[in-house]
Amino acid sequence: MELVLERWPSRIFAAAVAAAATAALSLQLWKHLEADRLAQEGTVASLERAEQLEPRNAELYWRLGRLELFSESGSPAAAVAALEQATLLDPRSGAYWADLAQARENAGDVERAGQDLAHARAAEPRTPVILWRAMSFALRNNQPVGALELGRELLAAAPPYAGRVLPQLVEVADMGTLIRNVLPADQGTFDVLVTYLCDRGDLRKAAPVLWSRVLATGQPPSIFYLRRMIETLLGIGEGELAARMWVDSIRRGWIGGDPAGIDEPIYNSDFRRPMLGFGFDWKVMPDEEASVWVSDQGPQPGEPCLCADFSERARSDFWHVSHPVVVEPGERYLLTAKLRTRHVATRAGAFLSVSGIDAAGQAPATTDHVLGSTGWEEVSAEFAAGSGTHLAQIVLVRPGVGPEDPPANGQVCLAGVSWKHLQVTEEKAAAPAARRAAR
Repeated sequence: MELVLERWPSRIFAAAVAAAATAALSLQLWKHLEADRLAQEGTVASLERAEQLEPRNAELYWRLGRLELFSESGSPAAAVAALEQATLLDPRSGAYWADLAQARENAGDVERAGQDLAHARAAEPRTPVILWRAMSFALRNNQPVGALELGRELLAAAPPYAGRVLPQLVEVADMGTLIRNVLPADQGTFDVLVTYLCDRGDLRKAAPVLWSRVLATGQPPSIFYLRRMIETLLGIGEGELAARMWVDSIRRGWIGGDPAGIDEPIYNSDFRRPMLGFGFDWKVMPDEEASVWVSDQGPQPGEPCLCADFSERARSDFWHVSHPVVVEPGERYLLTAKLRTRHVATRAGAFLSVSGIDAAGQAPATTDHVLGSTGWEEVSAEFAAGSGTHLAQIVLVRPGVGPEDPPANGQVCLAGVSWKHLQVTEEKAAAPAARRAAR
């Protein structure tokens, strides 16, 4: 339709209508901009003035409510009133309901606070911060079953929250329950859990349940955390469980070892496999005074051996090549190997040592010392595991020298390492004999 304004009265009327409409729009725009400016000031007075300009703006009441809720001079009653208005104007915002719940809880109205959190979850059922606040509320108000359920929902929606959830839920449930029933079976959660358990020193007790969960789901920790878990267990002498993880991981391809060698008494005892540097393989710790490498100049032509070359300024003790072995308490074992030295002029020379890991009172065993320049010499040592020893460690040792002595330079090479379980101790052998006699 085309409006034809041929006469001046019509034209004046149309202009007046347009001006009025423009003025109204301009006024609304000014109110909005002014309300936004006042809101940015962030004071109670400025927010109240902003509400007068835009009384239907839920966010303004929410901001005022949070200011009253979290400032030292805030009023609990004023916080509740403002946040109630925000939820009335926009009931679809979970954040508004969650803050209202906090305000009511602060004011002592726990029952209605719980109802507000239910509204928050209904509005945003998978928002992590809403679930987190609901879980924390349940914990504060002695609702452990609800807290565990909320923790499960939270971690299903946002696994990275595991690091925050674990310290909270461990207060109301044992770690086994959390691993089986609350934590999701994914790699990221397992990584967080390994870190948490290792940092707290709780891996010993929880590791069997965790590993069973890992095998059941087929979702291992990433290689860094898998390595840390095995190394932590080795450090506390838990050889059997560490060996189980090692074997399971190699068989499933989670660790790049050789499945054909995992049943040998010492994995990679002849240095023919690539050295993994952790777990039940040879471990070489960095040493600025020595370089360690695998050579093909072993006792037989082309046979591999491991060599440590010491610099001209070497003086410190060297114990940086090691290999763990699982032992049974009270049993005896025989270590044999071949050592070769070149220009090792120290009085102590080089030798192999076997000692229990995390076993108080366990006496170490050492081979004969080899020094000077020699061909390949066979050395051996017999190790008796103590009553509390479950894990031992073989170490290549070259003691250091004092400030008045010449440097401990030269070369030490190791080959043909063997570990043999000797006959059972007399006490263990006597028990079956006594039972046979009794029959």
